[in-house]
Amino acid sequence: MLKLFFCFIAVFVAVKANGDFVVLHSPNSVLFNGNEEVEQSLLKEVFAAALGFTVRQRGTWSGISIADPFSLPEAVVAVAVEGVGSLDLPKGKRFPLNVNEVEETTWQALRERLEERDNDNTLVRISLGDGLDALGQSALGELKPTPIDETSLKALNLRKEDDKKFLEEVQLLHAIARKAPSAIKPDSKSDIYWLVISGLRPIFDAYGCNSTTSREALLLLNNALNVIHDAFIQAYDGQVLIVAFTNDASKVHHVRSVTLGRQKRDATDMDKIKKVESTLDLKRLHNDTNFNNNDNIAIKQNEHQDENKNVEDEEESNTNIYSTSKSDIDISTSTASSDFHDDSGVSETNQDLTNTEQNINSNTQSTGQEIQNLAKNYSTNYPIIFNILLWFGVIFVFSLLAICIAITEMDPGRDSVIYRMTANRMKKDN
Repeated sequence: MLKLFFCFIAVFVAVKANGDFVVLHSPNSVLFNGNEEVEQSLLKEVFAAALGFTVRQRGTWSGISIADPFSLPEAVVAVAVEGVGSLDLPKGKRFPLNVNEVEETTWQALRERLEERDNDNTLVRISLGDGLDALGQSALGELKPTPIDETSLKALNLRKEDDKKFLEEVQLLHAIARKAPSAIKPDSKSDIYWLVISGLRPIFDAYGCNSTTSREALLLLNNALNVIHDAFIQAYDGQVLIVAFTNDASKVHHVRSVTLGRQKRDATDMDKIKKVESTLDLKRLHNDTNFNNNDNIAIKQNEHQDENKNVEDEEESNTNIYSTSKSDIDISTSTASSDFHDDSGVSETNQDLTNTEQNINSNTQSTGQEIQNLAKNYSTNYPIIFNILLWFGVIFVFSLLAICIAITEMDPGRDSVIYRMTANRMKKDN
């Protein structure tokens, strides 16, 4: 029974949190505590809060706290390991991660957040799976990875393509660590270094998660992360936040399917509206045709009354009028029948249109409620003017208080303003 309970707990945790978020280093001004699960869509808020930016989603995760807002990190180093669910790292603070978006989406949102404030930040994203040829001259300068020592490998094999790609990514991590202390010059700007590792998943798929080859790959990755850890701490003198997290794109497939389902429903609604509009246009066209046919009949009857010059012309005109009137009557009859069928069809389509309009109105009402709950938009000069008025008011109040206290404690001697204003009255009293 106890084993069954532990299995249930393990399965529940695996379903609820399908990734790891590990804090390898954080300065004393930013504290990570507890073991609460964090969603990947909130990582941009965590990194923005650590760098001192305004958090847009407050109270959503209590794992981070700012101890000293005047000594925040100058940079964030994030290592995203694609395709795996967990990292067996011996050091660092681990949090369960709910993978609800791909890592590139998180990167784009965080980059846009920093670019809104300043365009002079160092924002670097390096996908190590592209290889050295694709990277070329990176933001850290020219990377020169050392050749792989095949004798140091136990289970990994350089002759296999998947093993070779992963080892090249590890060597690139070492090259970045060697380059970082000399290439990075800390300043007051916030920097982000986003490193993506994609070569570990093929090894897990080929050999299994618990195989000797996979364990050796994890060990090499752990050593590379330790080297990255030490290099960036040296470059930023400890004022840097270093994290690693896993990201499995297959875990966010359900999010995409829901989005596609909504798009299909919206497309279906638009098709219904277009069908209704085309049906209404056809009805108007039939009505216009019927009206024109009636006008033609009246014109031809007037011509028939005017053409009474001779009997032959009258007979021919009578014959033409009879045939024309008969054809017009047939046309009007067919038009009336088509109008009848169209009316029945339009009644159904009108019902569909009414339902669609009700759905649109309900969506509009709900959207209007959301818009009403939004905060007021302020201009960029609002915080500047607010601070000027605030501190001017504070200084004015304390200055006025100091003047009042000084006047009340002033000695009314002969050299004071009080003595000069009351001296004449004192002499008259005497």
